[in-house]
Amino acid sequence: MADENPYQTPQARVEDTVDDQKGIEDVRTGQRLVIFAVLLNLLSIVLSLAALAILTLPLQLVTLVMSFMGVLRVARGFGMSTLAKAGLVILMFVPLVNLVTLVVLSSRATSRLRGAGYKVGLMGARAKAQ
Repeated sequence: MADENPYQTPQARVEDTVDDQKGIEDVRTGQRLVIFAVLLNLLSIVLSLAALAILTLPLQLVTLVMSFMGVLRVARGFGMSTLAKAGLVILMFVPLVNLVTLVVLSSRATSRLRGAGYKVGLMGARAKAQ
């Protein structure tokens, strides 16, 4: 106690509060959903340009739900706040901005997964063998 400097600034341990293994698994599964959502989004754009509008609406609804699920899982894995998650969900309703948002999230997820030792391919990272 005598060795402590009373005027020294407090030393706080600042770390992610998210459990790493659970967080990484959320990022991994969320990224796969985000990648599939990007592909389905592009497919719906092609179908709308090909004048197959009857197929476009159901596909866009499926894409929107998949985007929500993927974005929320990746955001939970990153430990984002509720406000940030709400902002990302709102961006899913803006055409073309949703694609950019999904690609950026997928890129960030790839970096996080590679840092955790996963091999990330075109369709995301596979589950590690136990």
